[in-house]
Amino acid sequence: MSARDPDQPRRRPLVEGVAFAGLAVLLLASCAEREPQASVTDLNWACGTGRCTATFRVTAEKSDDENLLVLVRAYAGENVASREIVGEHKERLGLRAGQSRRLSVTVETRRPANRLRVIVQPAD
Repeated sequence: MSARDPDQPRRRPLVEGVAFAGLAVLLLASCAEREPQASVTDLNWACGTGRCTATFRVTAEKSDDENLLVLVRAYAGENVASREIVGEHKERLGLRAGQSRRLSVTVETRRPANRLRVIVQPAD
């Protein structure tokens, strides 16, 4: 057994910690959800007492086909802290590379909304 100087710091935990951190970064990068390469344009919307209507165009900008989940959310609240979702519409959409599609949706709301947002996510 070799004699170790108690004043010398141990290096093995440092090496193990660095290796673990590197492995964690690689694992998180491989599991990260990819962002769809699609854009929303030409959004027009209006909200009444019990529903919102919206028309917009979704365009696949990537060179690959996209399977998308389009969420249209209606919000109530005057500021971010008090904002809540009062209605939502979900629609699956498949677009070929470079293709666009115009959508018209109606979102039923449980109370009057004053903001509407279109969110595009991967469907898979």
